[in-house]
Amino acid sequence: MKPMPESWKRALPLLSVLMVVLTLAGDRLRPLSDPADPDPDLAHHHDDHSPHGDALDQAFSQAPDPGALPADPEKERRMGIFHYNEGNQILRKGDWKEAVRNYKMALHHDQTLSAVYVNMSSAYLQGQQYEEALKTLEVLKTLTPDHPNLYYNLACYYSLTHQETESLAALKRSLKLGYSVRGDVHTDSDLANLRQTEEFKQWVKTL
Repeated sequence: MKPMPESWKRALPLLSVLMVVLTLAGDRLRPLSDPADPDPDLAHHHDDHSPHGDALDQAFSQAPDPGALPADPEKERRMGIFHYNEGNQILRKGDWKEAVRNYKMALHHDQTLSAVYVNMSSAYLQGQQYEEALKTLEVLKTLTPDHPNLYYNLACYYSLTHQETESLAALKRSLKLGYSVRGDVHTDSDLANLRQTEEFKQWVKTL
């Protein structure tokens, strides 16, 4: 075997350091995806379930460890997004309880992810947990008071709880703020009670 040139041997330590630097840089530069807007395909289907009395604030009931190292905000956000996406996949399969569990885990890592609150309220509506859905939406309202999906889900909540006047007002505000899936107004089963009212029938003609 031909011996390695002396110039190569002298360069080996430098090459090793360079490889480590490139590896660390590549990890930092890996793109971080923000959660998508609340998924319009996550339709609300309501099956009969026993009451599920988990309050939203139970997601954050565990006291922080005083001796723990400060959390890395970027890492926490990534974990929040991961659990958000997991919850979406599970909710599509109809398991609203497991979806809520994942959404709460997402909020444990990052309480600022507004899309999590939207889809968690959708999961509660799917499970007929109307009080929990409203609590979740009230928290979202403090974070992003002009979120169009906030008012759309409020419209669904009010319709399902036979508060049609409030439902129509919330639906109008949702569209005014830019809710984009306008076909839901005509097809979403959550709005069935609202669609039976004369006020809705007159208003929908103006769209």
